[in-house]
Amino acid sequence: MKVEFKKAPIIFILFFLNILPAMAQNILSNDDIEKYIAVLPLIHQLSERFQSGIDKENKEETMVFSPDTLSLTPITDNLTTLENHQTFEEFNLIITKAGFLNSSEWANVGDRIMMAYSANQLINPIDDNAPSINFIKENMQTELANVEKNQFISAEQKLTLINKIQKSMALLNNPNYIDNENITIIGPYIERLNSFFKEYQ
Repeated sequence: MKVEFKKAPIIFILFFLNILPAMAQNILSNDDIEKYIAVLPLIHQLSERFQSGIDKENKEETMVFSPDTLSLTPITDNLTTLENHQTFEEFNLIITKAGFLNSSEWANVGDRIMMAYSANQLINPIDDNAPSINFIKENMQTELANVEKNQFISAEQKLTLINKIQKSMALLNNPNYIDNENITIIGPYIERLNSFFKEYQ
């Protein structure tokens, strides 16, 4: 099992679905964050051990966990694949030893951490030259207009792109995303998460 964790570029962060009001009330605890961060290197090591023992061309064994999916639950979305994988028993042992009740709880915490992390990156970008949220909004308005006028893509492709851009715009205008309490809670852990993503991306 090849598990990859990637720090999502802003353009992919924007593609998360709108956060529901209930999401804002699902507050992270420091204990949950500590447990989640603690198991990341162990999961990566499990992935590396497995990958080193299989045929490098066996692409179907590669599994990517990444915060740049078009989903509110990017980690949970991979659970079925993970639970059916031959390394799941060892993976489950890692997370339960860390204090998670099961893989569903681990994934739920991961979803909330990644959403808070992505919002934090928008509000407090590492790069001083990163575009502001207002600039991104204006750029997406222009992008939407360009897609709508594009005559060189199919109707299906156009609809897909329009839906993505509209969801991204709705997300940036959703106060539950930018003002989510989890963004403040995740703040003290940003450097550790950045360090992990930089090392293992």
